[in-house]
Amino acid sequence: MGGRWTPLVVREFLRRGQATYSELSAALPALSDKVLSDRLAQLTGAGVIERHRTPGWPPRVRYILTSQGRALEPVVRSMWEWGTAQRDALG
Repeated sequence: MGGRWTPLVVREFLRRGQATYSELSAALPALSDKVLSDRLAQLTGAGVIERHRTPGWPPRVRYILTSQGRALEPVVRSMWEWGTAQRDALG
């Protein structure tokens, strides 16, 4: 689960619980489509999120945070608090 942007993608799932690709893209506008696609595939492979496709046209895909993904909340929260403290110490 490495790579730039991964903690921010996980943070969005912790906030929402589930999201579509479009919702994530709007929430993280600096993230390219390729990187977002790569991160979603990586997180799905790691069991952090699940990909659910709704039949029909157009096909709809929703990504849902798993219990394994929810277990990352204290880690992401600690990273956020550390980063905030570092920023405040410099400012």
